[in-house]
Amino acid sequence: MLWQGALHMSADVTMAQLVELLPPRIWYLTSNGTDMWCRRPYGFLFSNGAAAETFAKAMGTDEQLFAIGLDAGALLTDEMLSGLRNTAVTRLFIDPSIDPANGDVHGQILRLSPLT
Repeated sequence: MLWQGALHMSADVTMAQLVELLPPRIWYLTSNGTDMWCRRPYGFLFSNGAAAETFAKAMGTDEQLFAIGLDAGALLTDEMLSGLRNTAVTRLFIDPSIDPANGDVHGQILRLSPLT
């Protein structure tokens, strides 16, 4: 079960705000070396690769996920955010964790602005 933890941001986040909120290098999970692994409507970004891969193992997916790190400004482009929206990903967890007692995902969530 995915949960919007206590650090949920209620306002839409612009591209500039999103880049400012993230560390200079961000990590995401992938199974093919390119596409970000998501659980619609959620995407997941991490401060380091080890945290991303630990999260992937805890999620228990059948996919063999691994972490890729990129400069935040290079990854977070209008094209990438449009691609997330077009695939029904409307929320990004930042450094999520999983509650071992119940499997809930906790962490800061950023809401993507709707396409206009």
